[in-house]
Amino acid sequence: MSSRANSMSEPVVVNTPARIESSMPYRILIVVGLAVGDVLGLGGGFLPAGPPQNVALALSSLGIIMGSALFAAWFARRGHSIVAVGFALLALAESISLSGLFLLASAPTFPGAYTFAAGVALYAVALPLASVPPAFPLWSRIVGTLAAIPFAAHALLWLLGRSPAPSGPLASIGYVLLTVATVGWMITVLRAAPSSQR
Repeated sequence: MSSRANSMSEPVVVNTPARIESSMPYRILIVVGLAVGDVLGLGGGFLPAGPPQNVALALSSLGIIMGSALFAAWFARRGHSIVAVGFALLALAESISLSGLFLLASAPTFPGAYTFAAGVALYAVALPLASVPPAFPLWSRIVGTLAAIPFAAHALLWLLGRSPAPSGPLASIGYVLLTVATVGWMITVLRAAPSSQR
């Protein structure tokens, strides 16, 4: 009886697997999503309007959505809830823009700039949330926060009836700044130590 009581009082060690968010394949998926978003987003702007550009921009949006959603989960598990919300909103913003792209491709008279403006309005909220807390290098945080300004201006002009084009200077500046910030995000996730080593 006493040996049974001793065995029952011994702690039970359970082998728990490491969090998948800490694994290198998970982090590489984040980087691949963001890199595809950056490369095809910028490259798609140089393609002539039509199906090739639509495909490039759709793949760009899907990459940003995937990378941002994975990043949101990654930061949520690390207790950085504000940054996680920023990336969740970034994925939502890009989803709005993607829906406009599909509508425009199927109905060329659809005013795609409408959904683009709605998407970048959400960018203006998402980027400061993702960038202000100290989760990335300072330079990346500054650039990410600055990227919100031209996006906010683009959305505001749309609401004021000015209807700026998605390829206009404000959106272009915003995307260049966002691309620079994204480089900092990718470097951070690749250099991050797994949870067991922190």
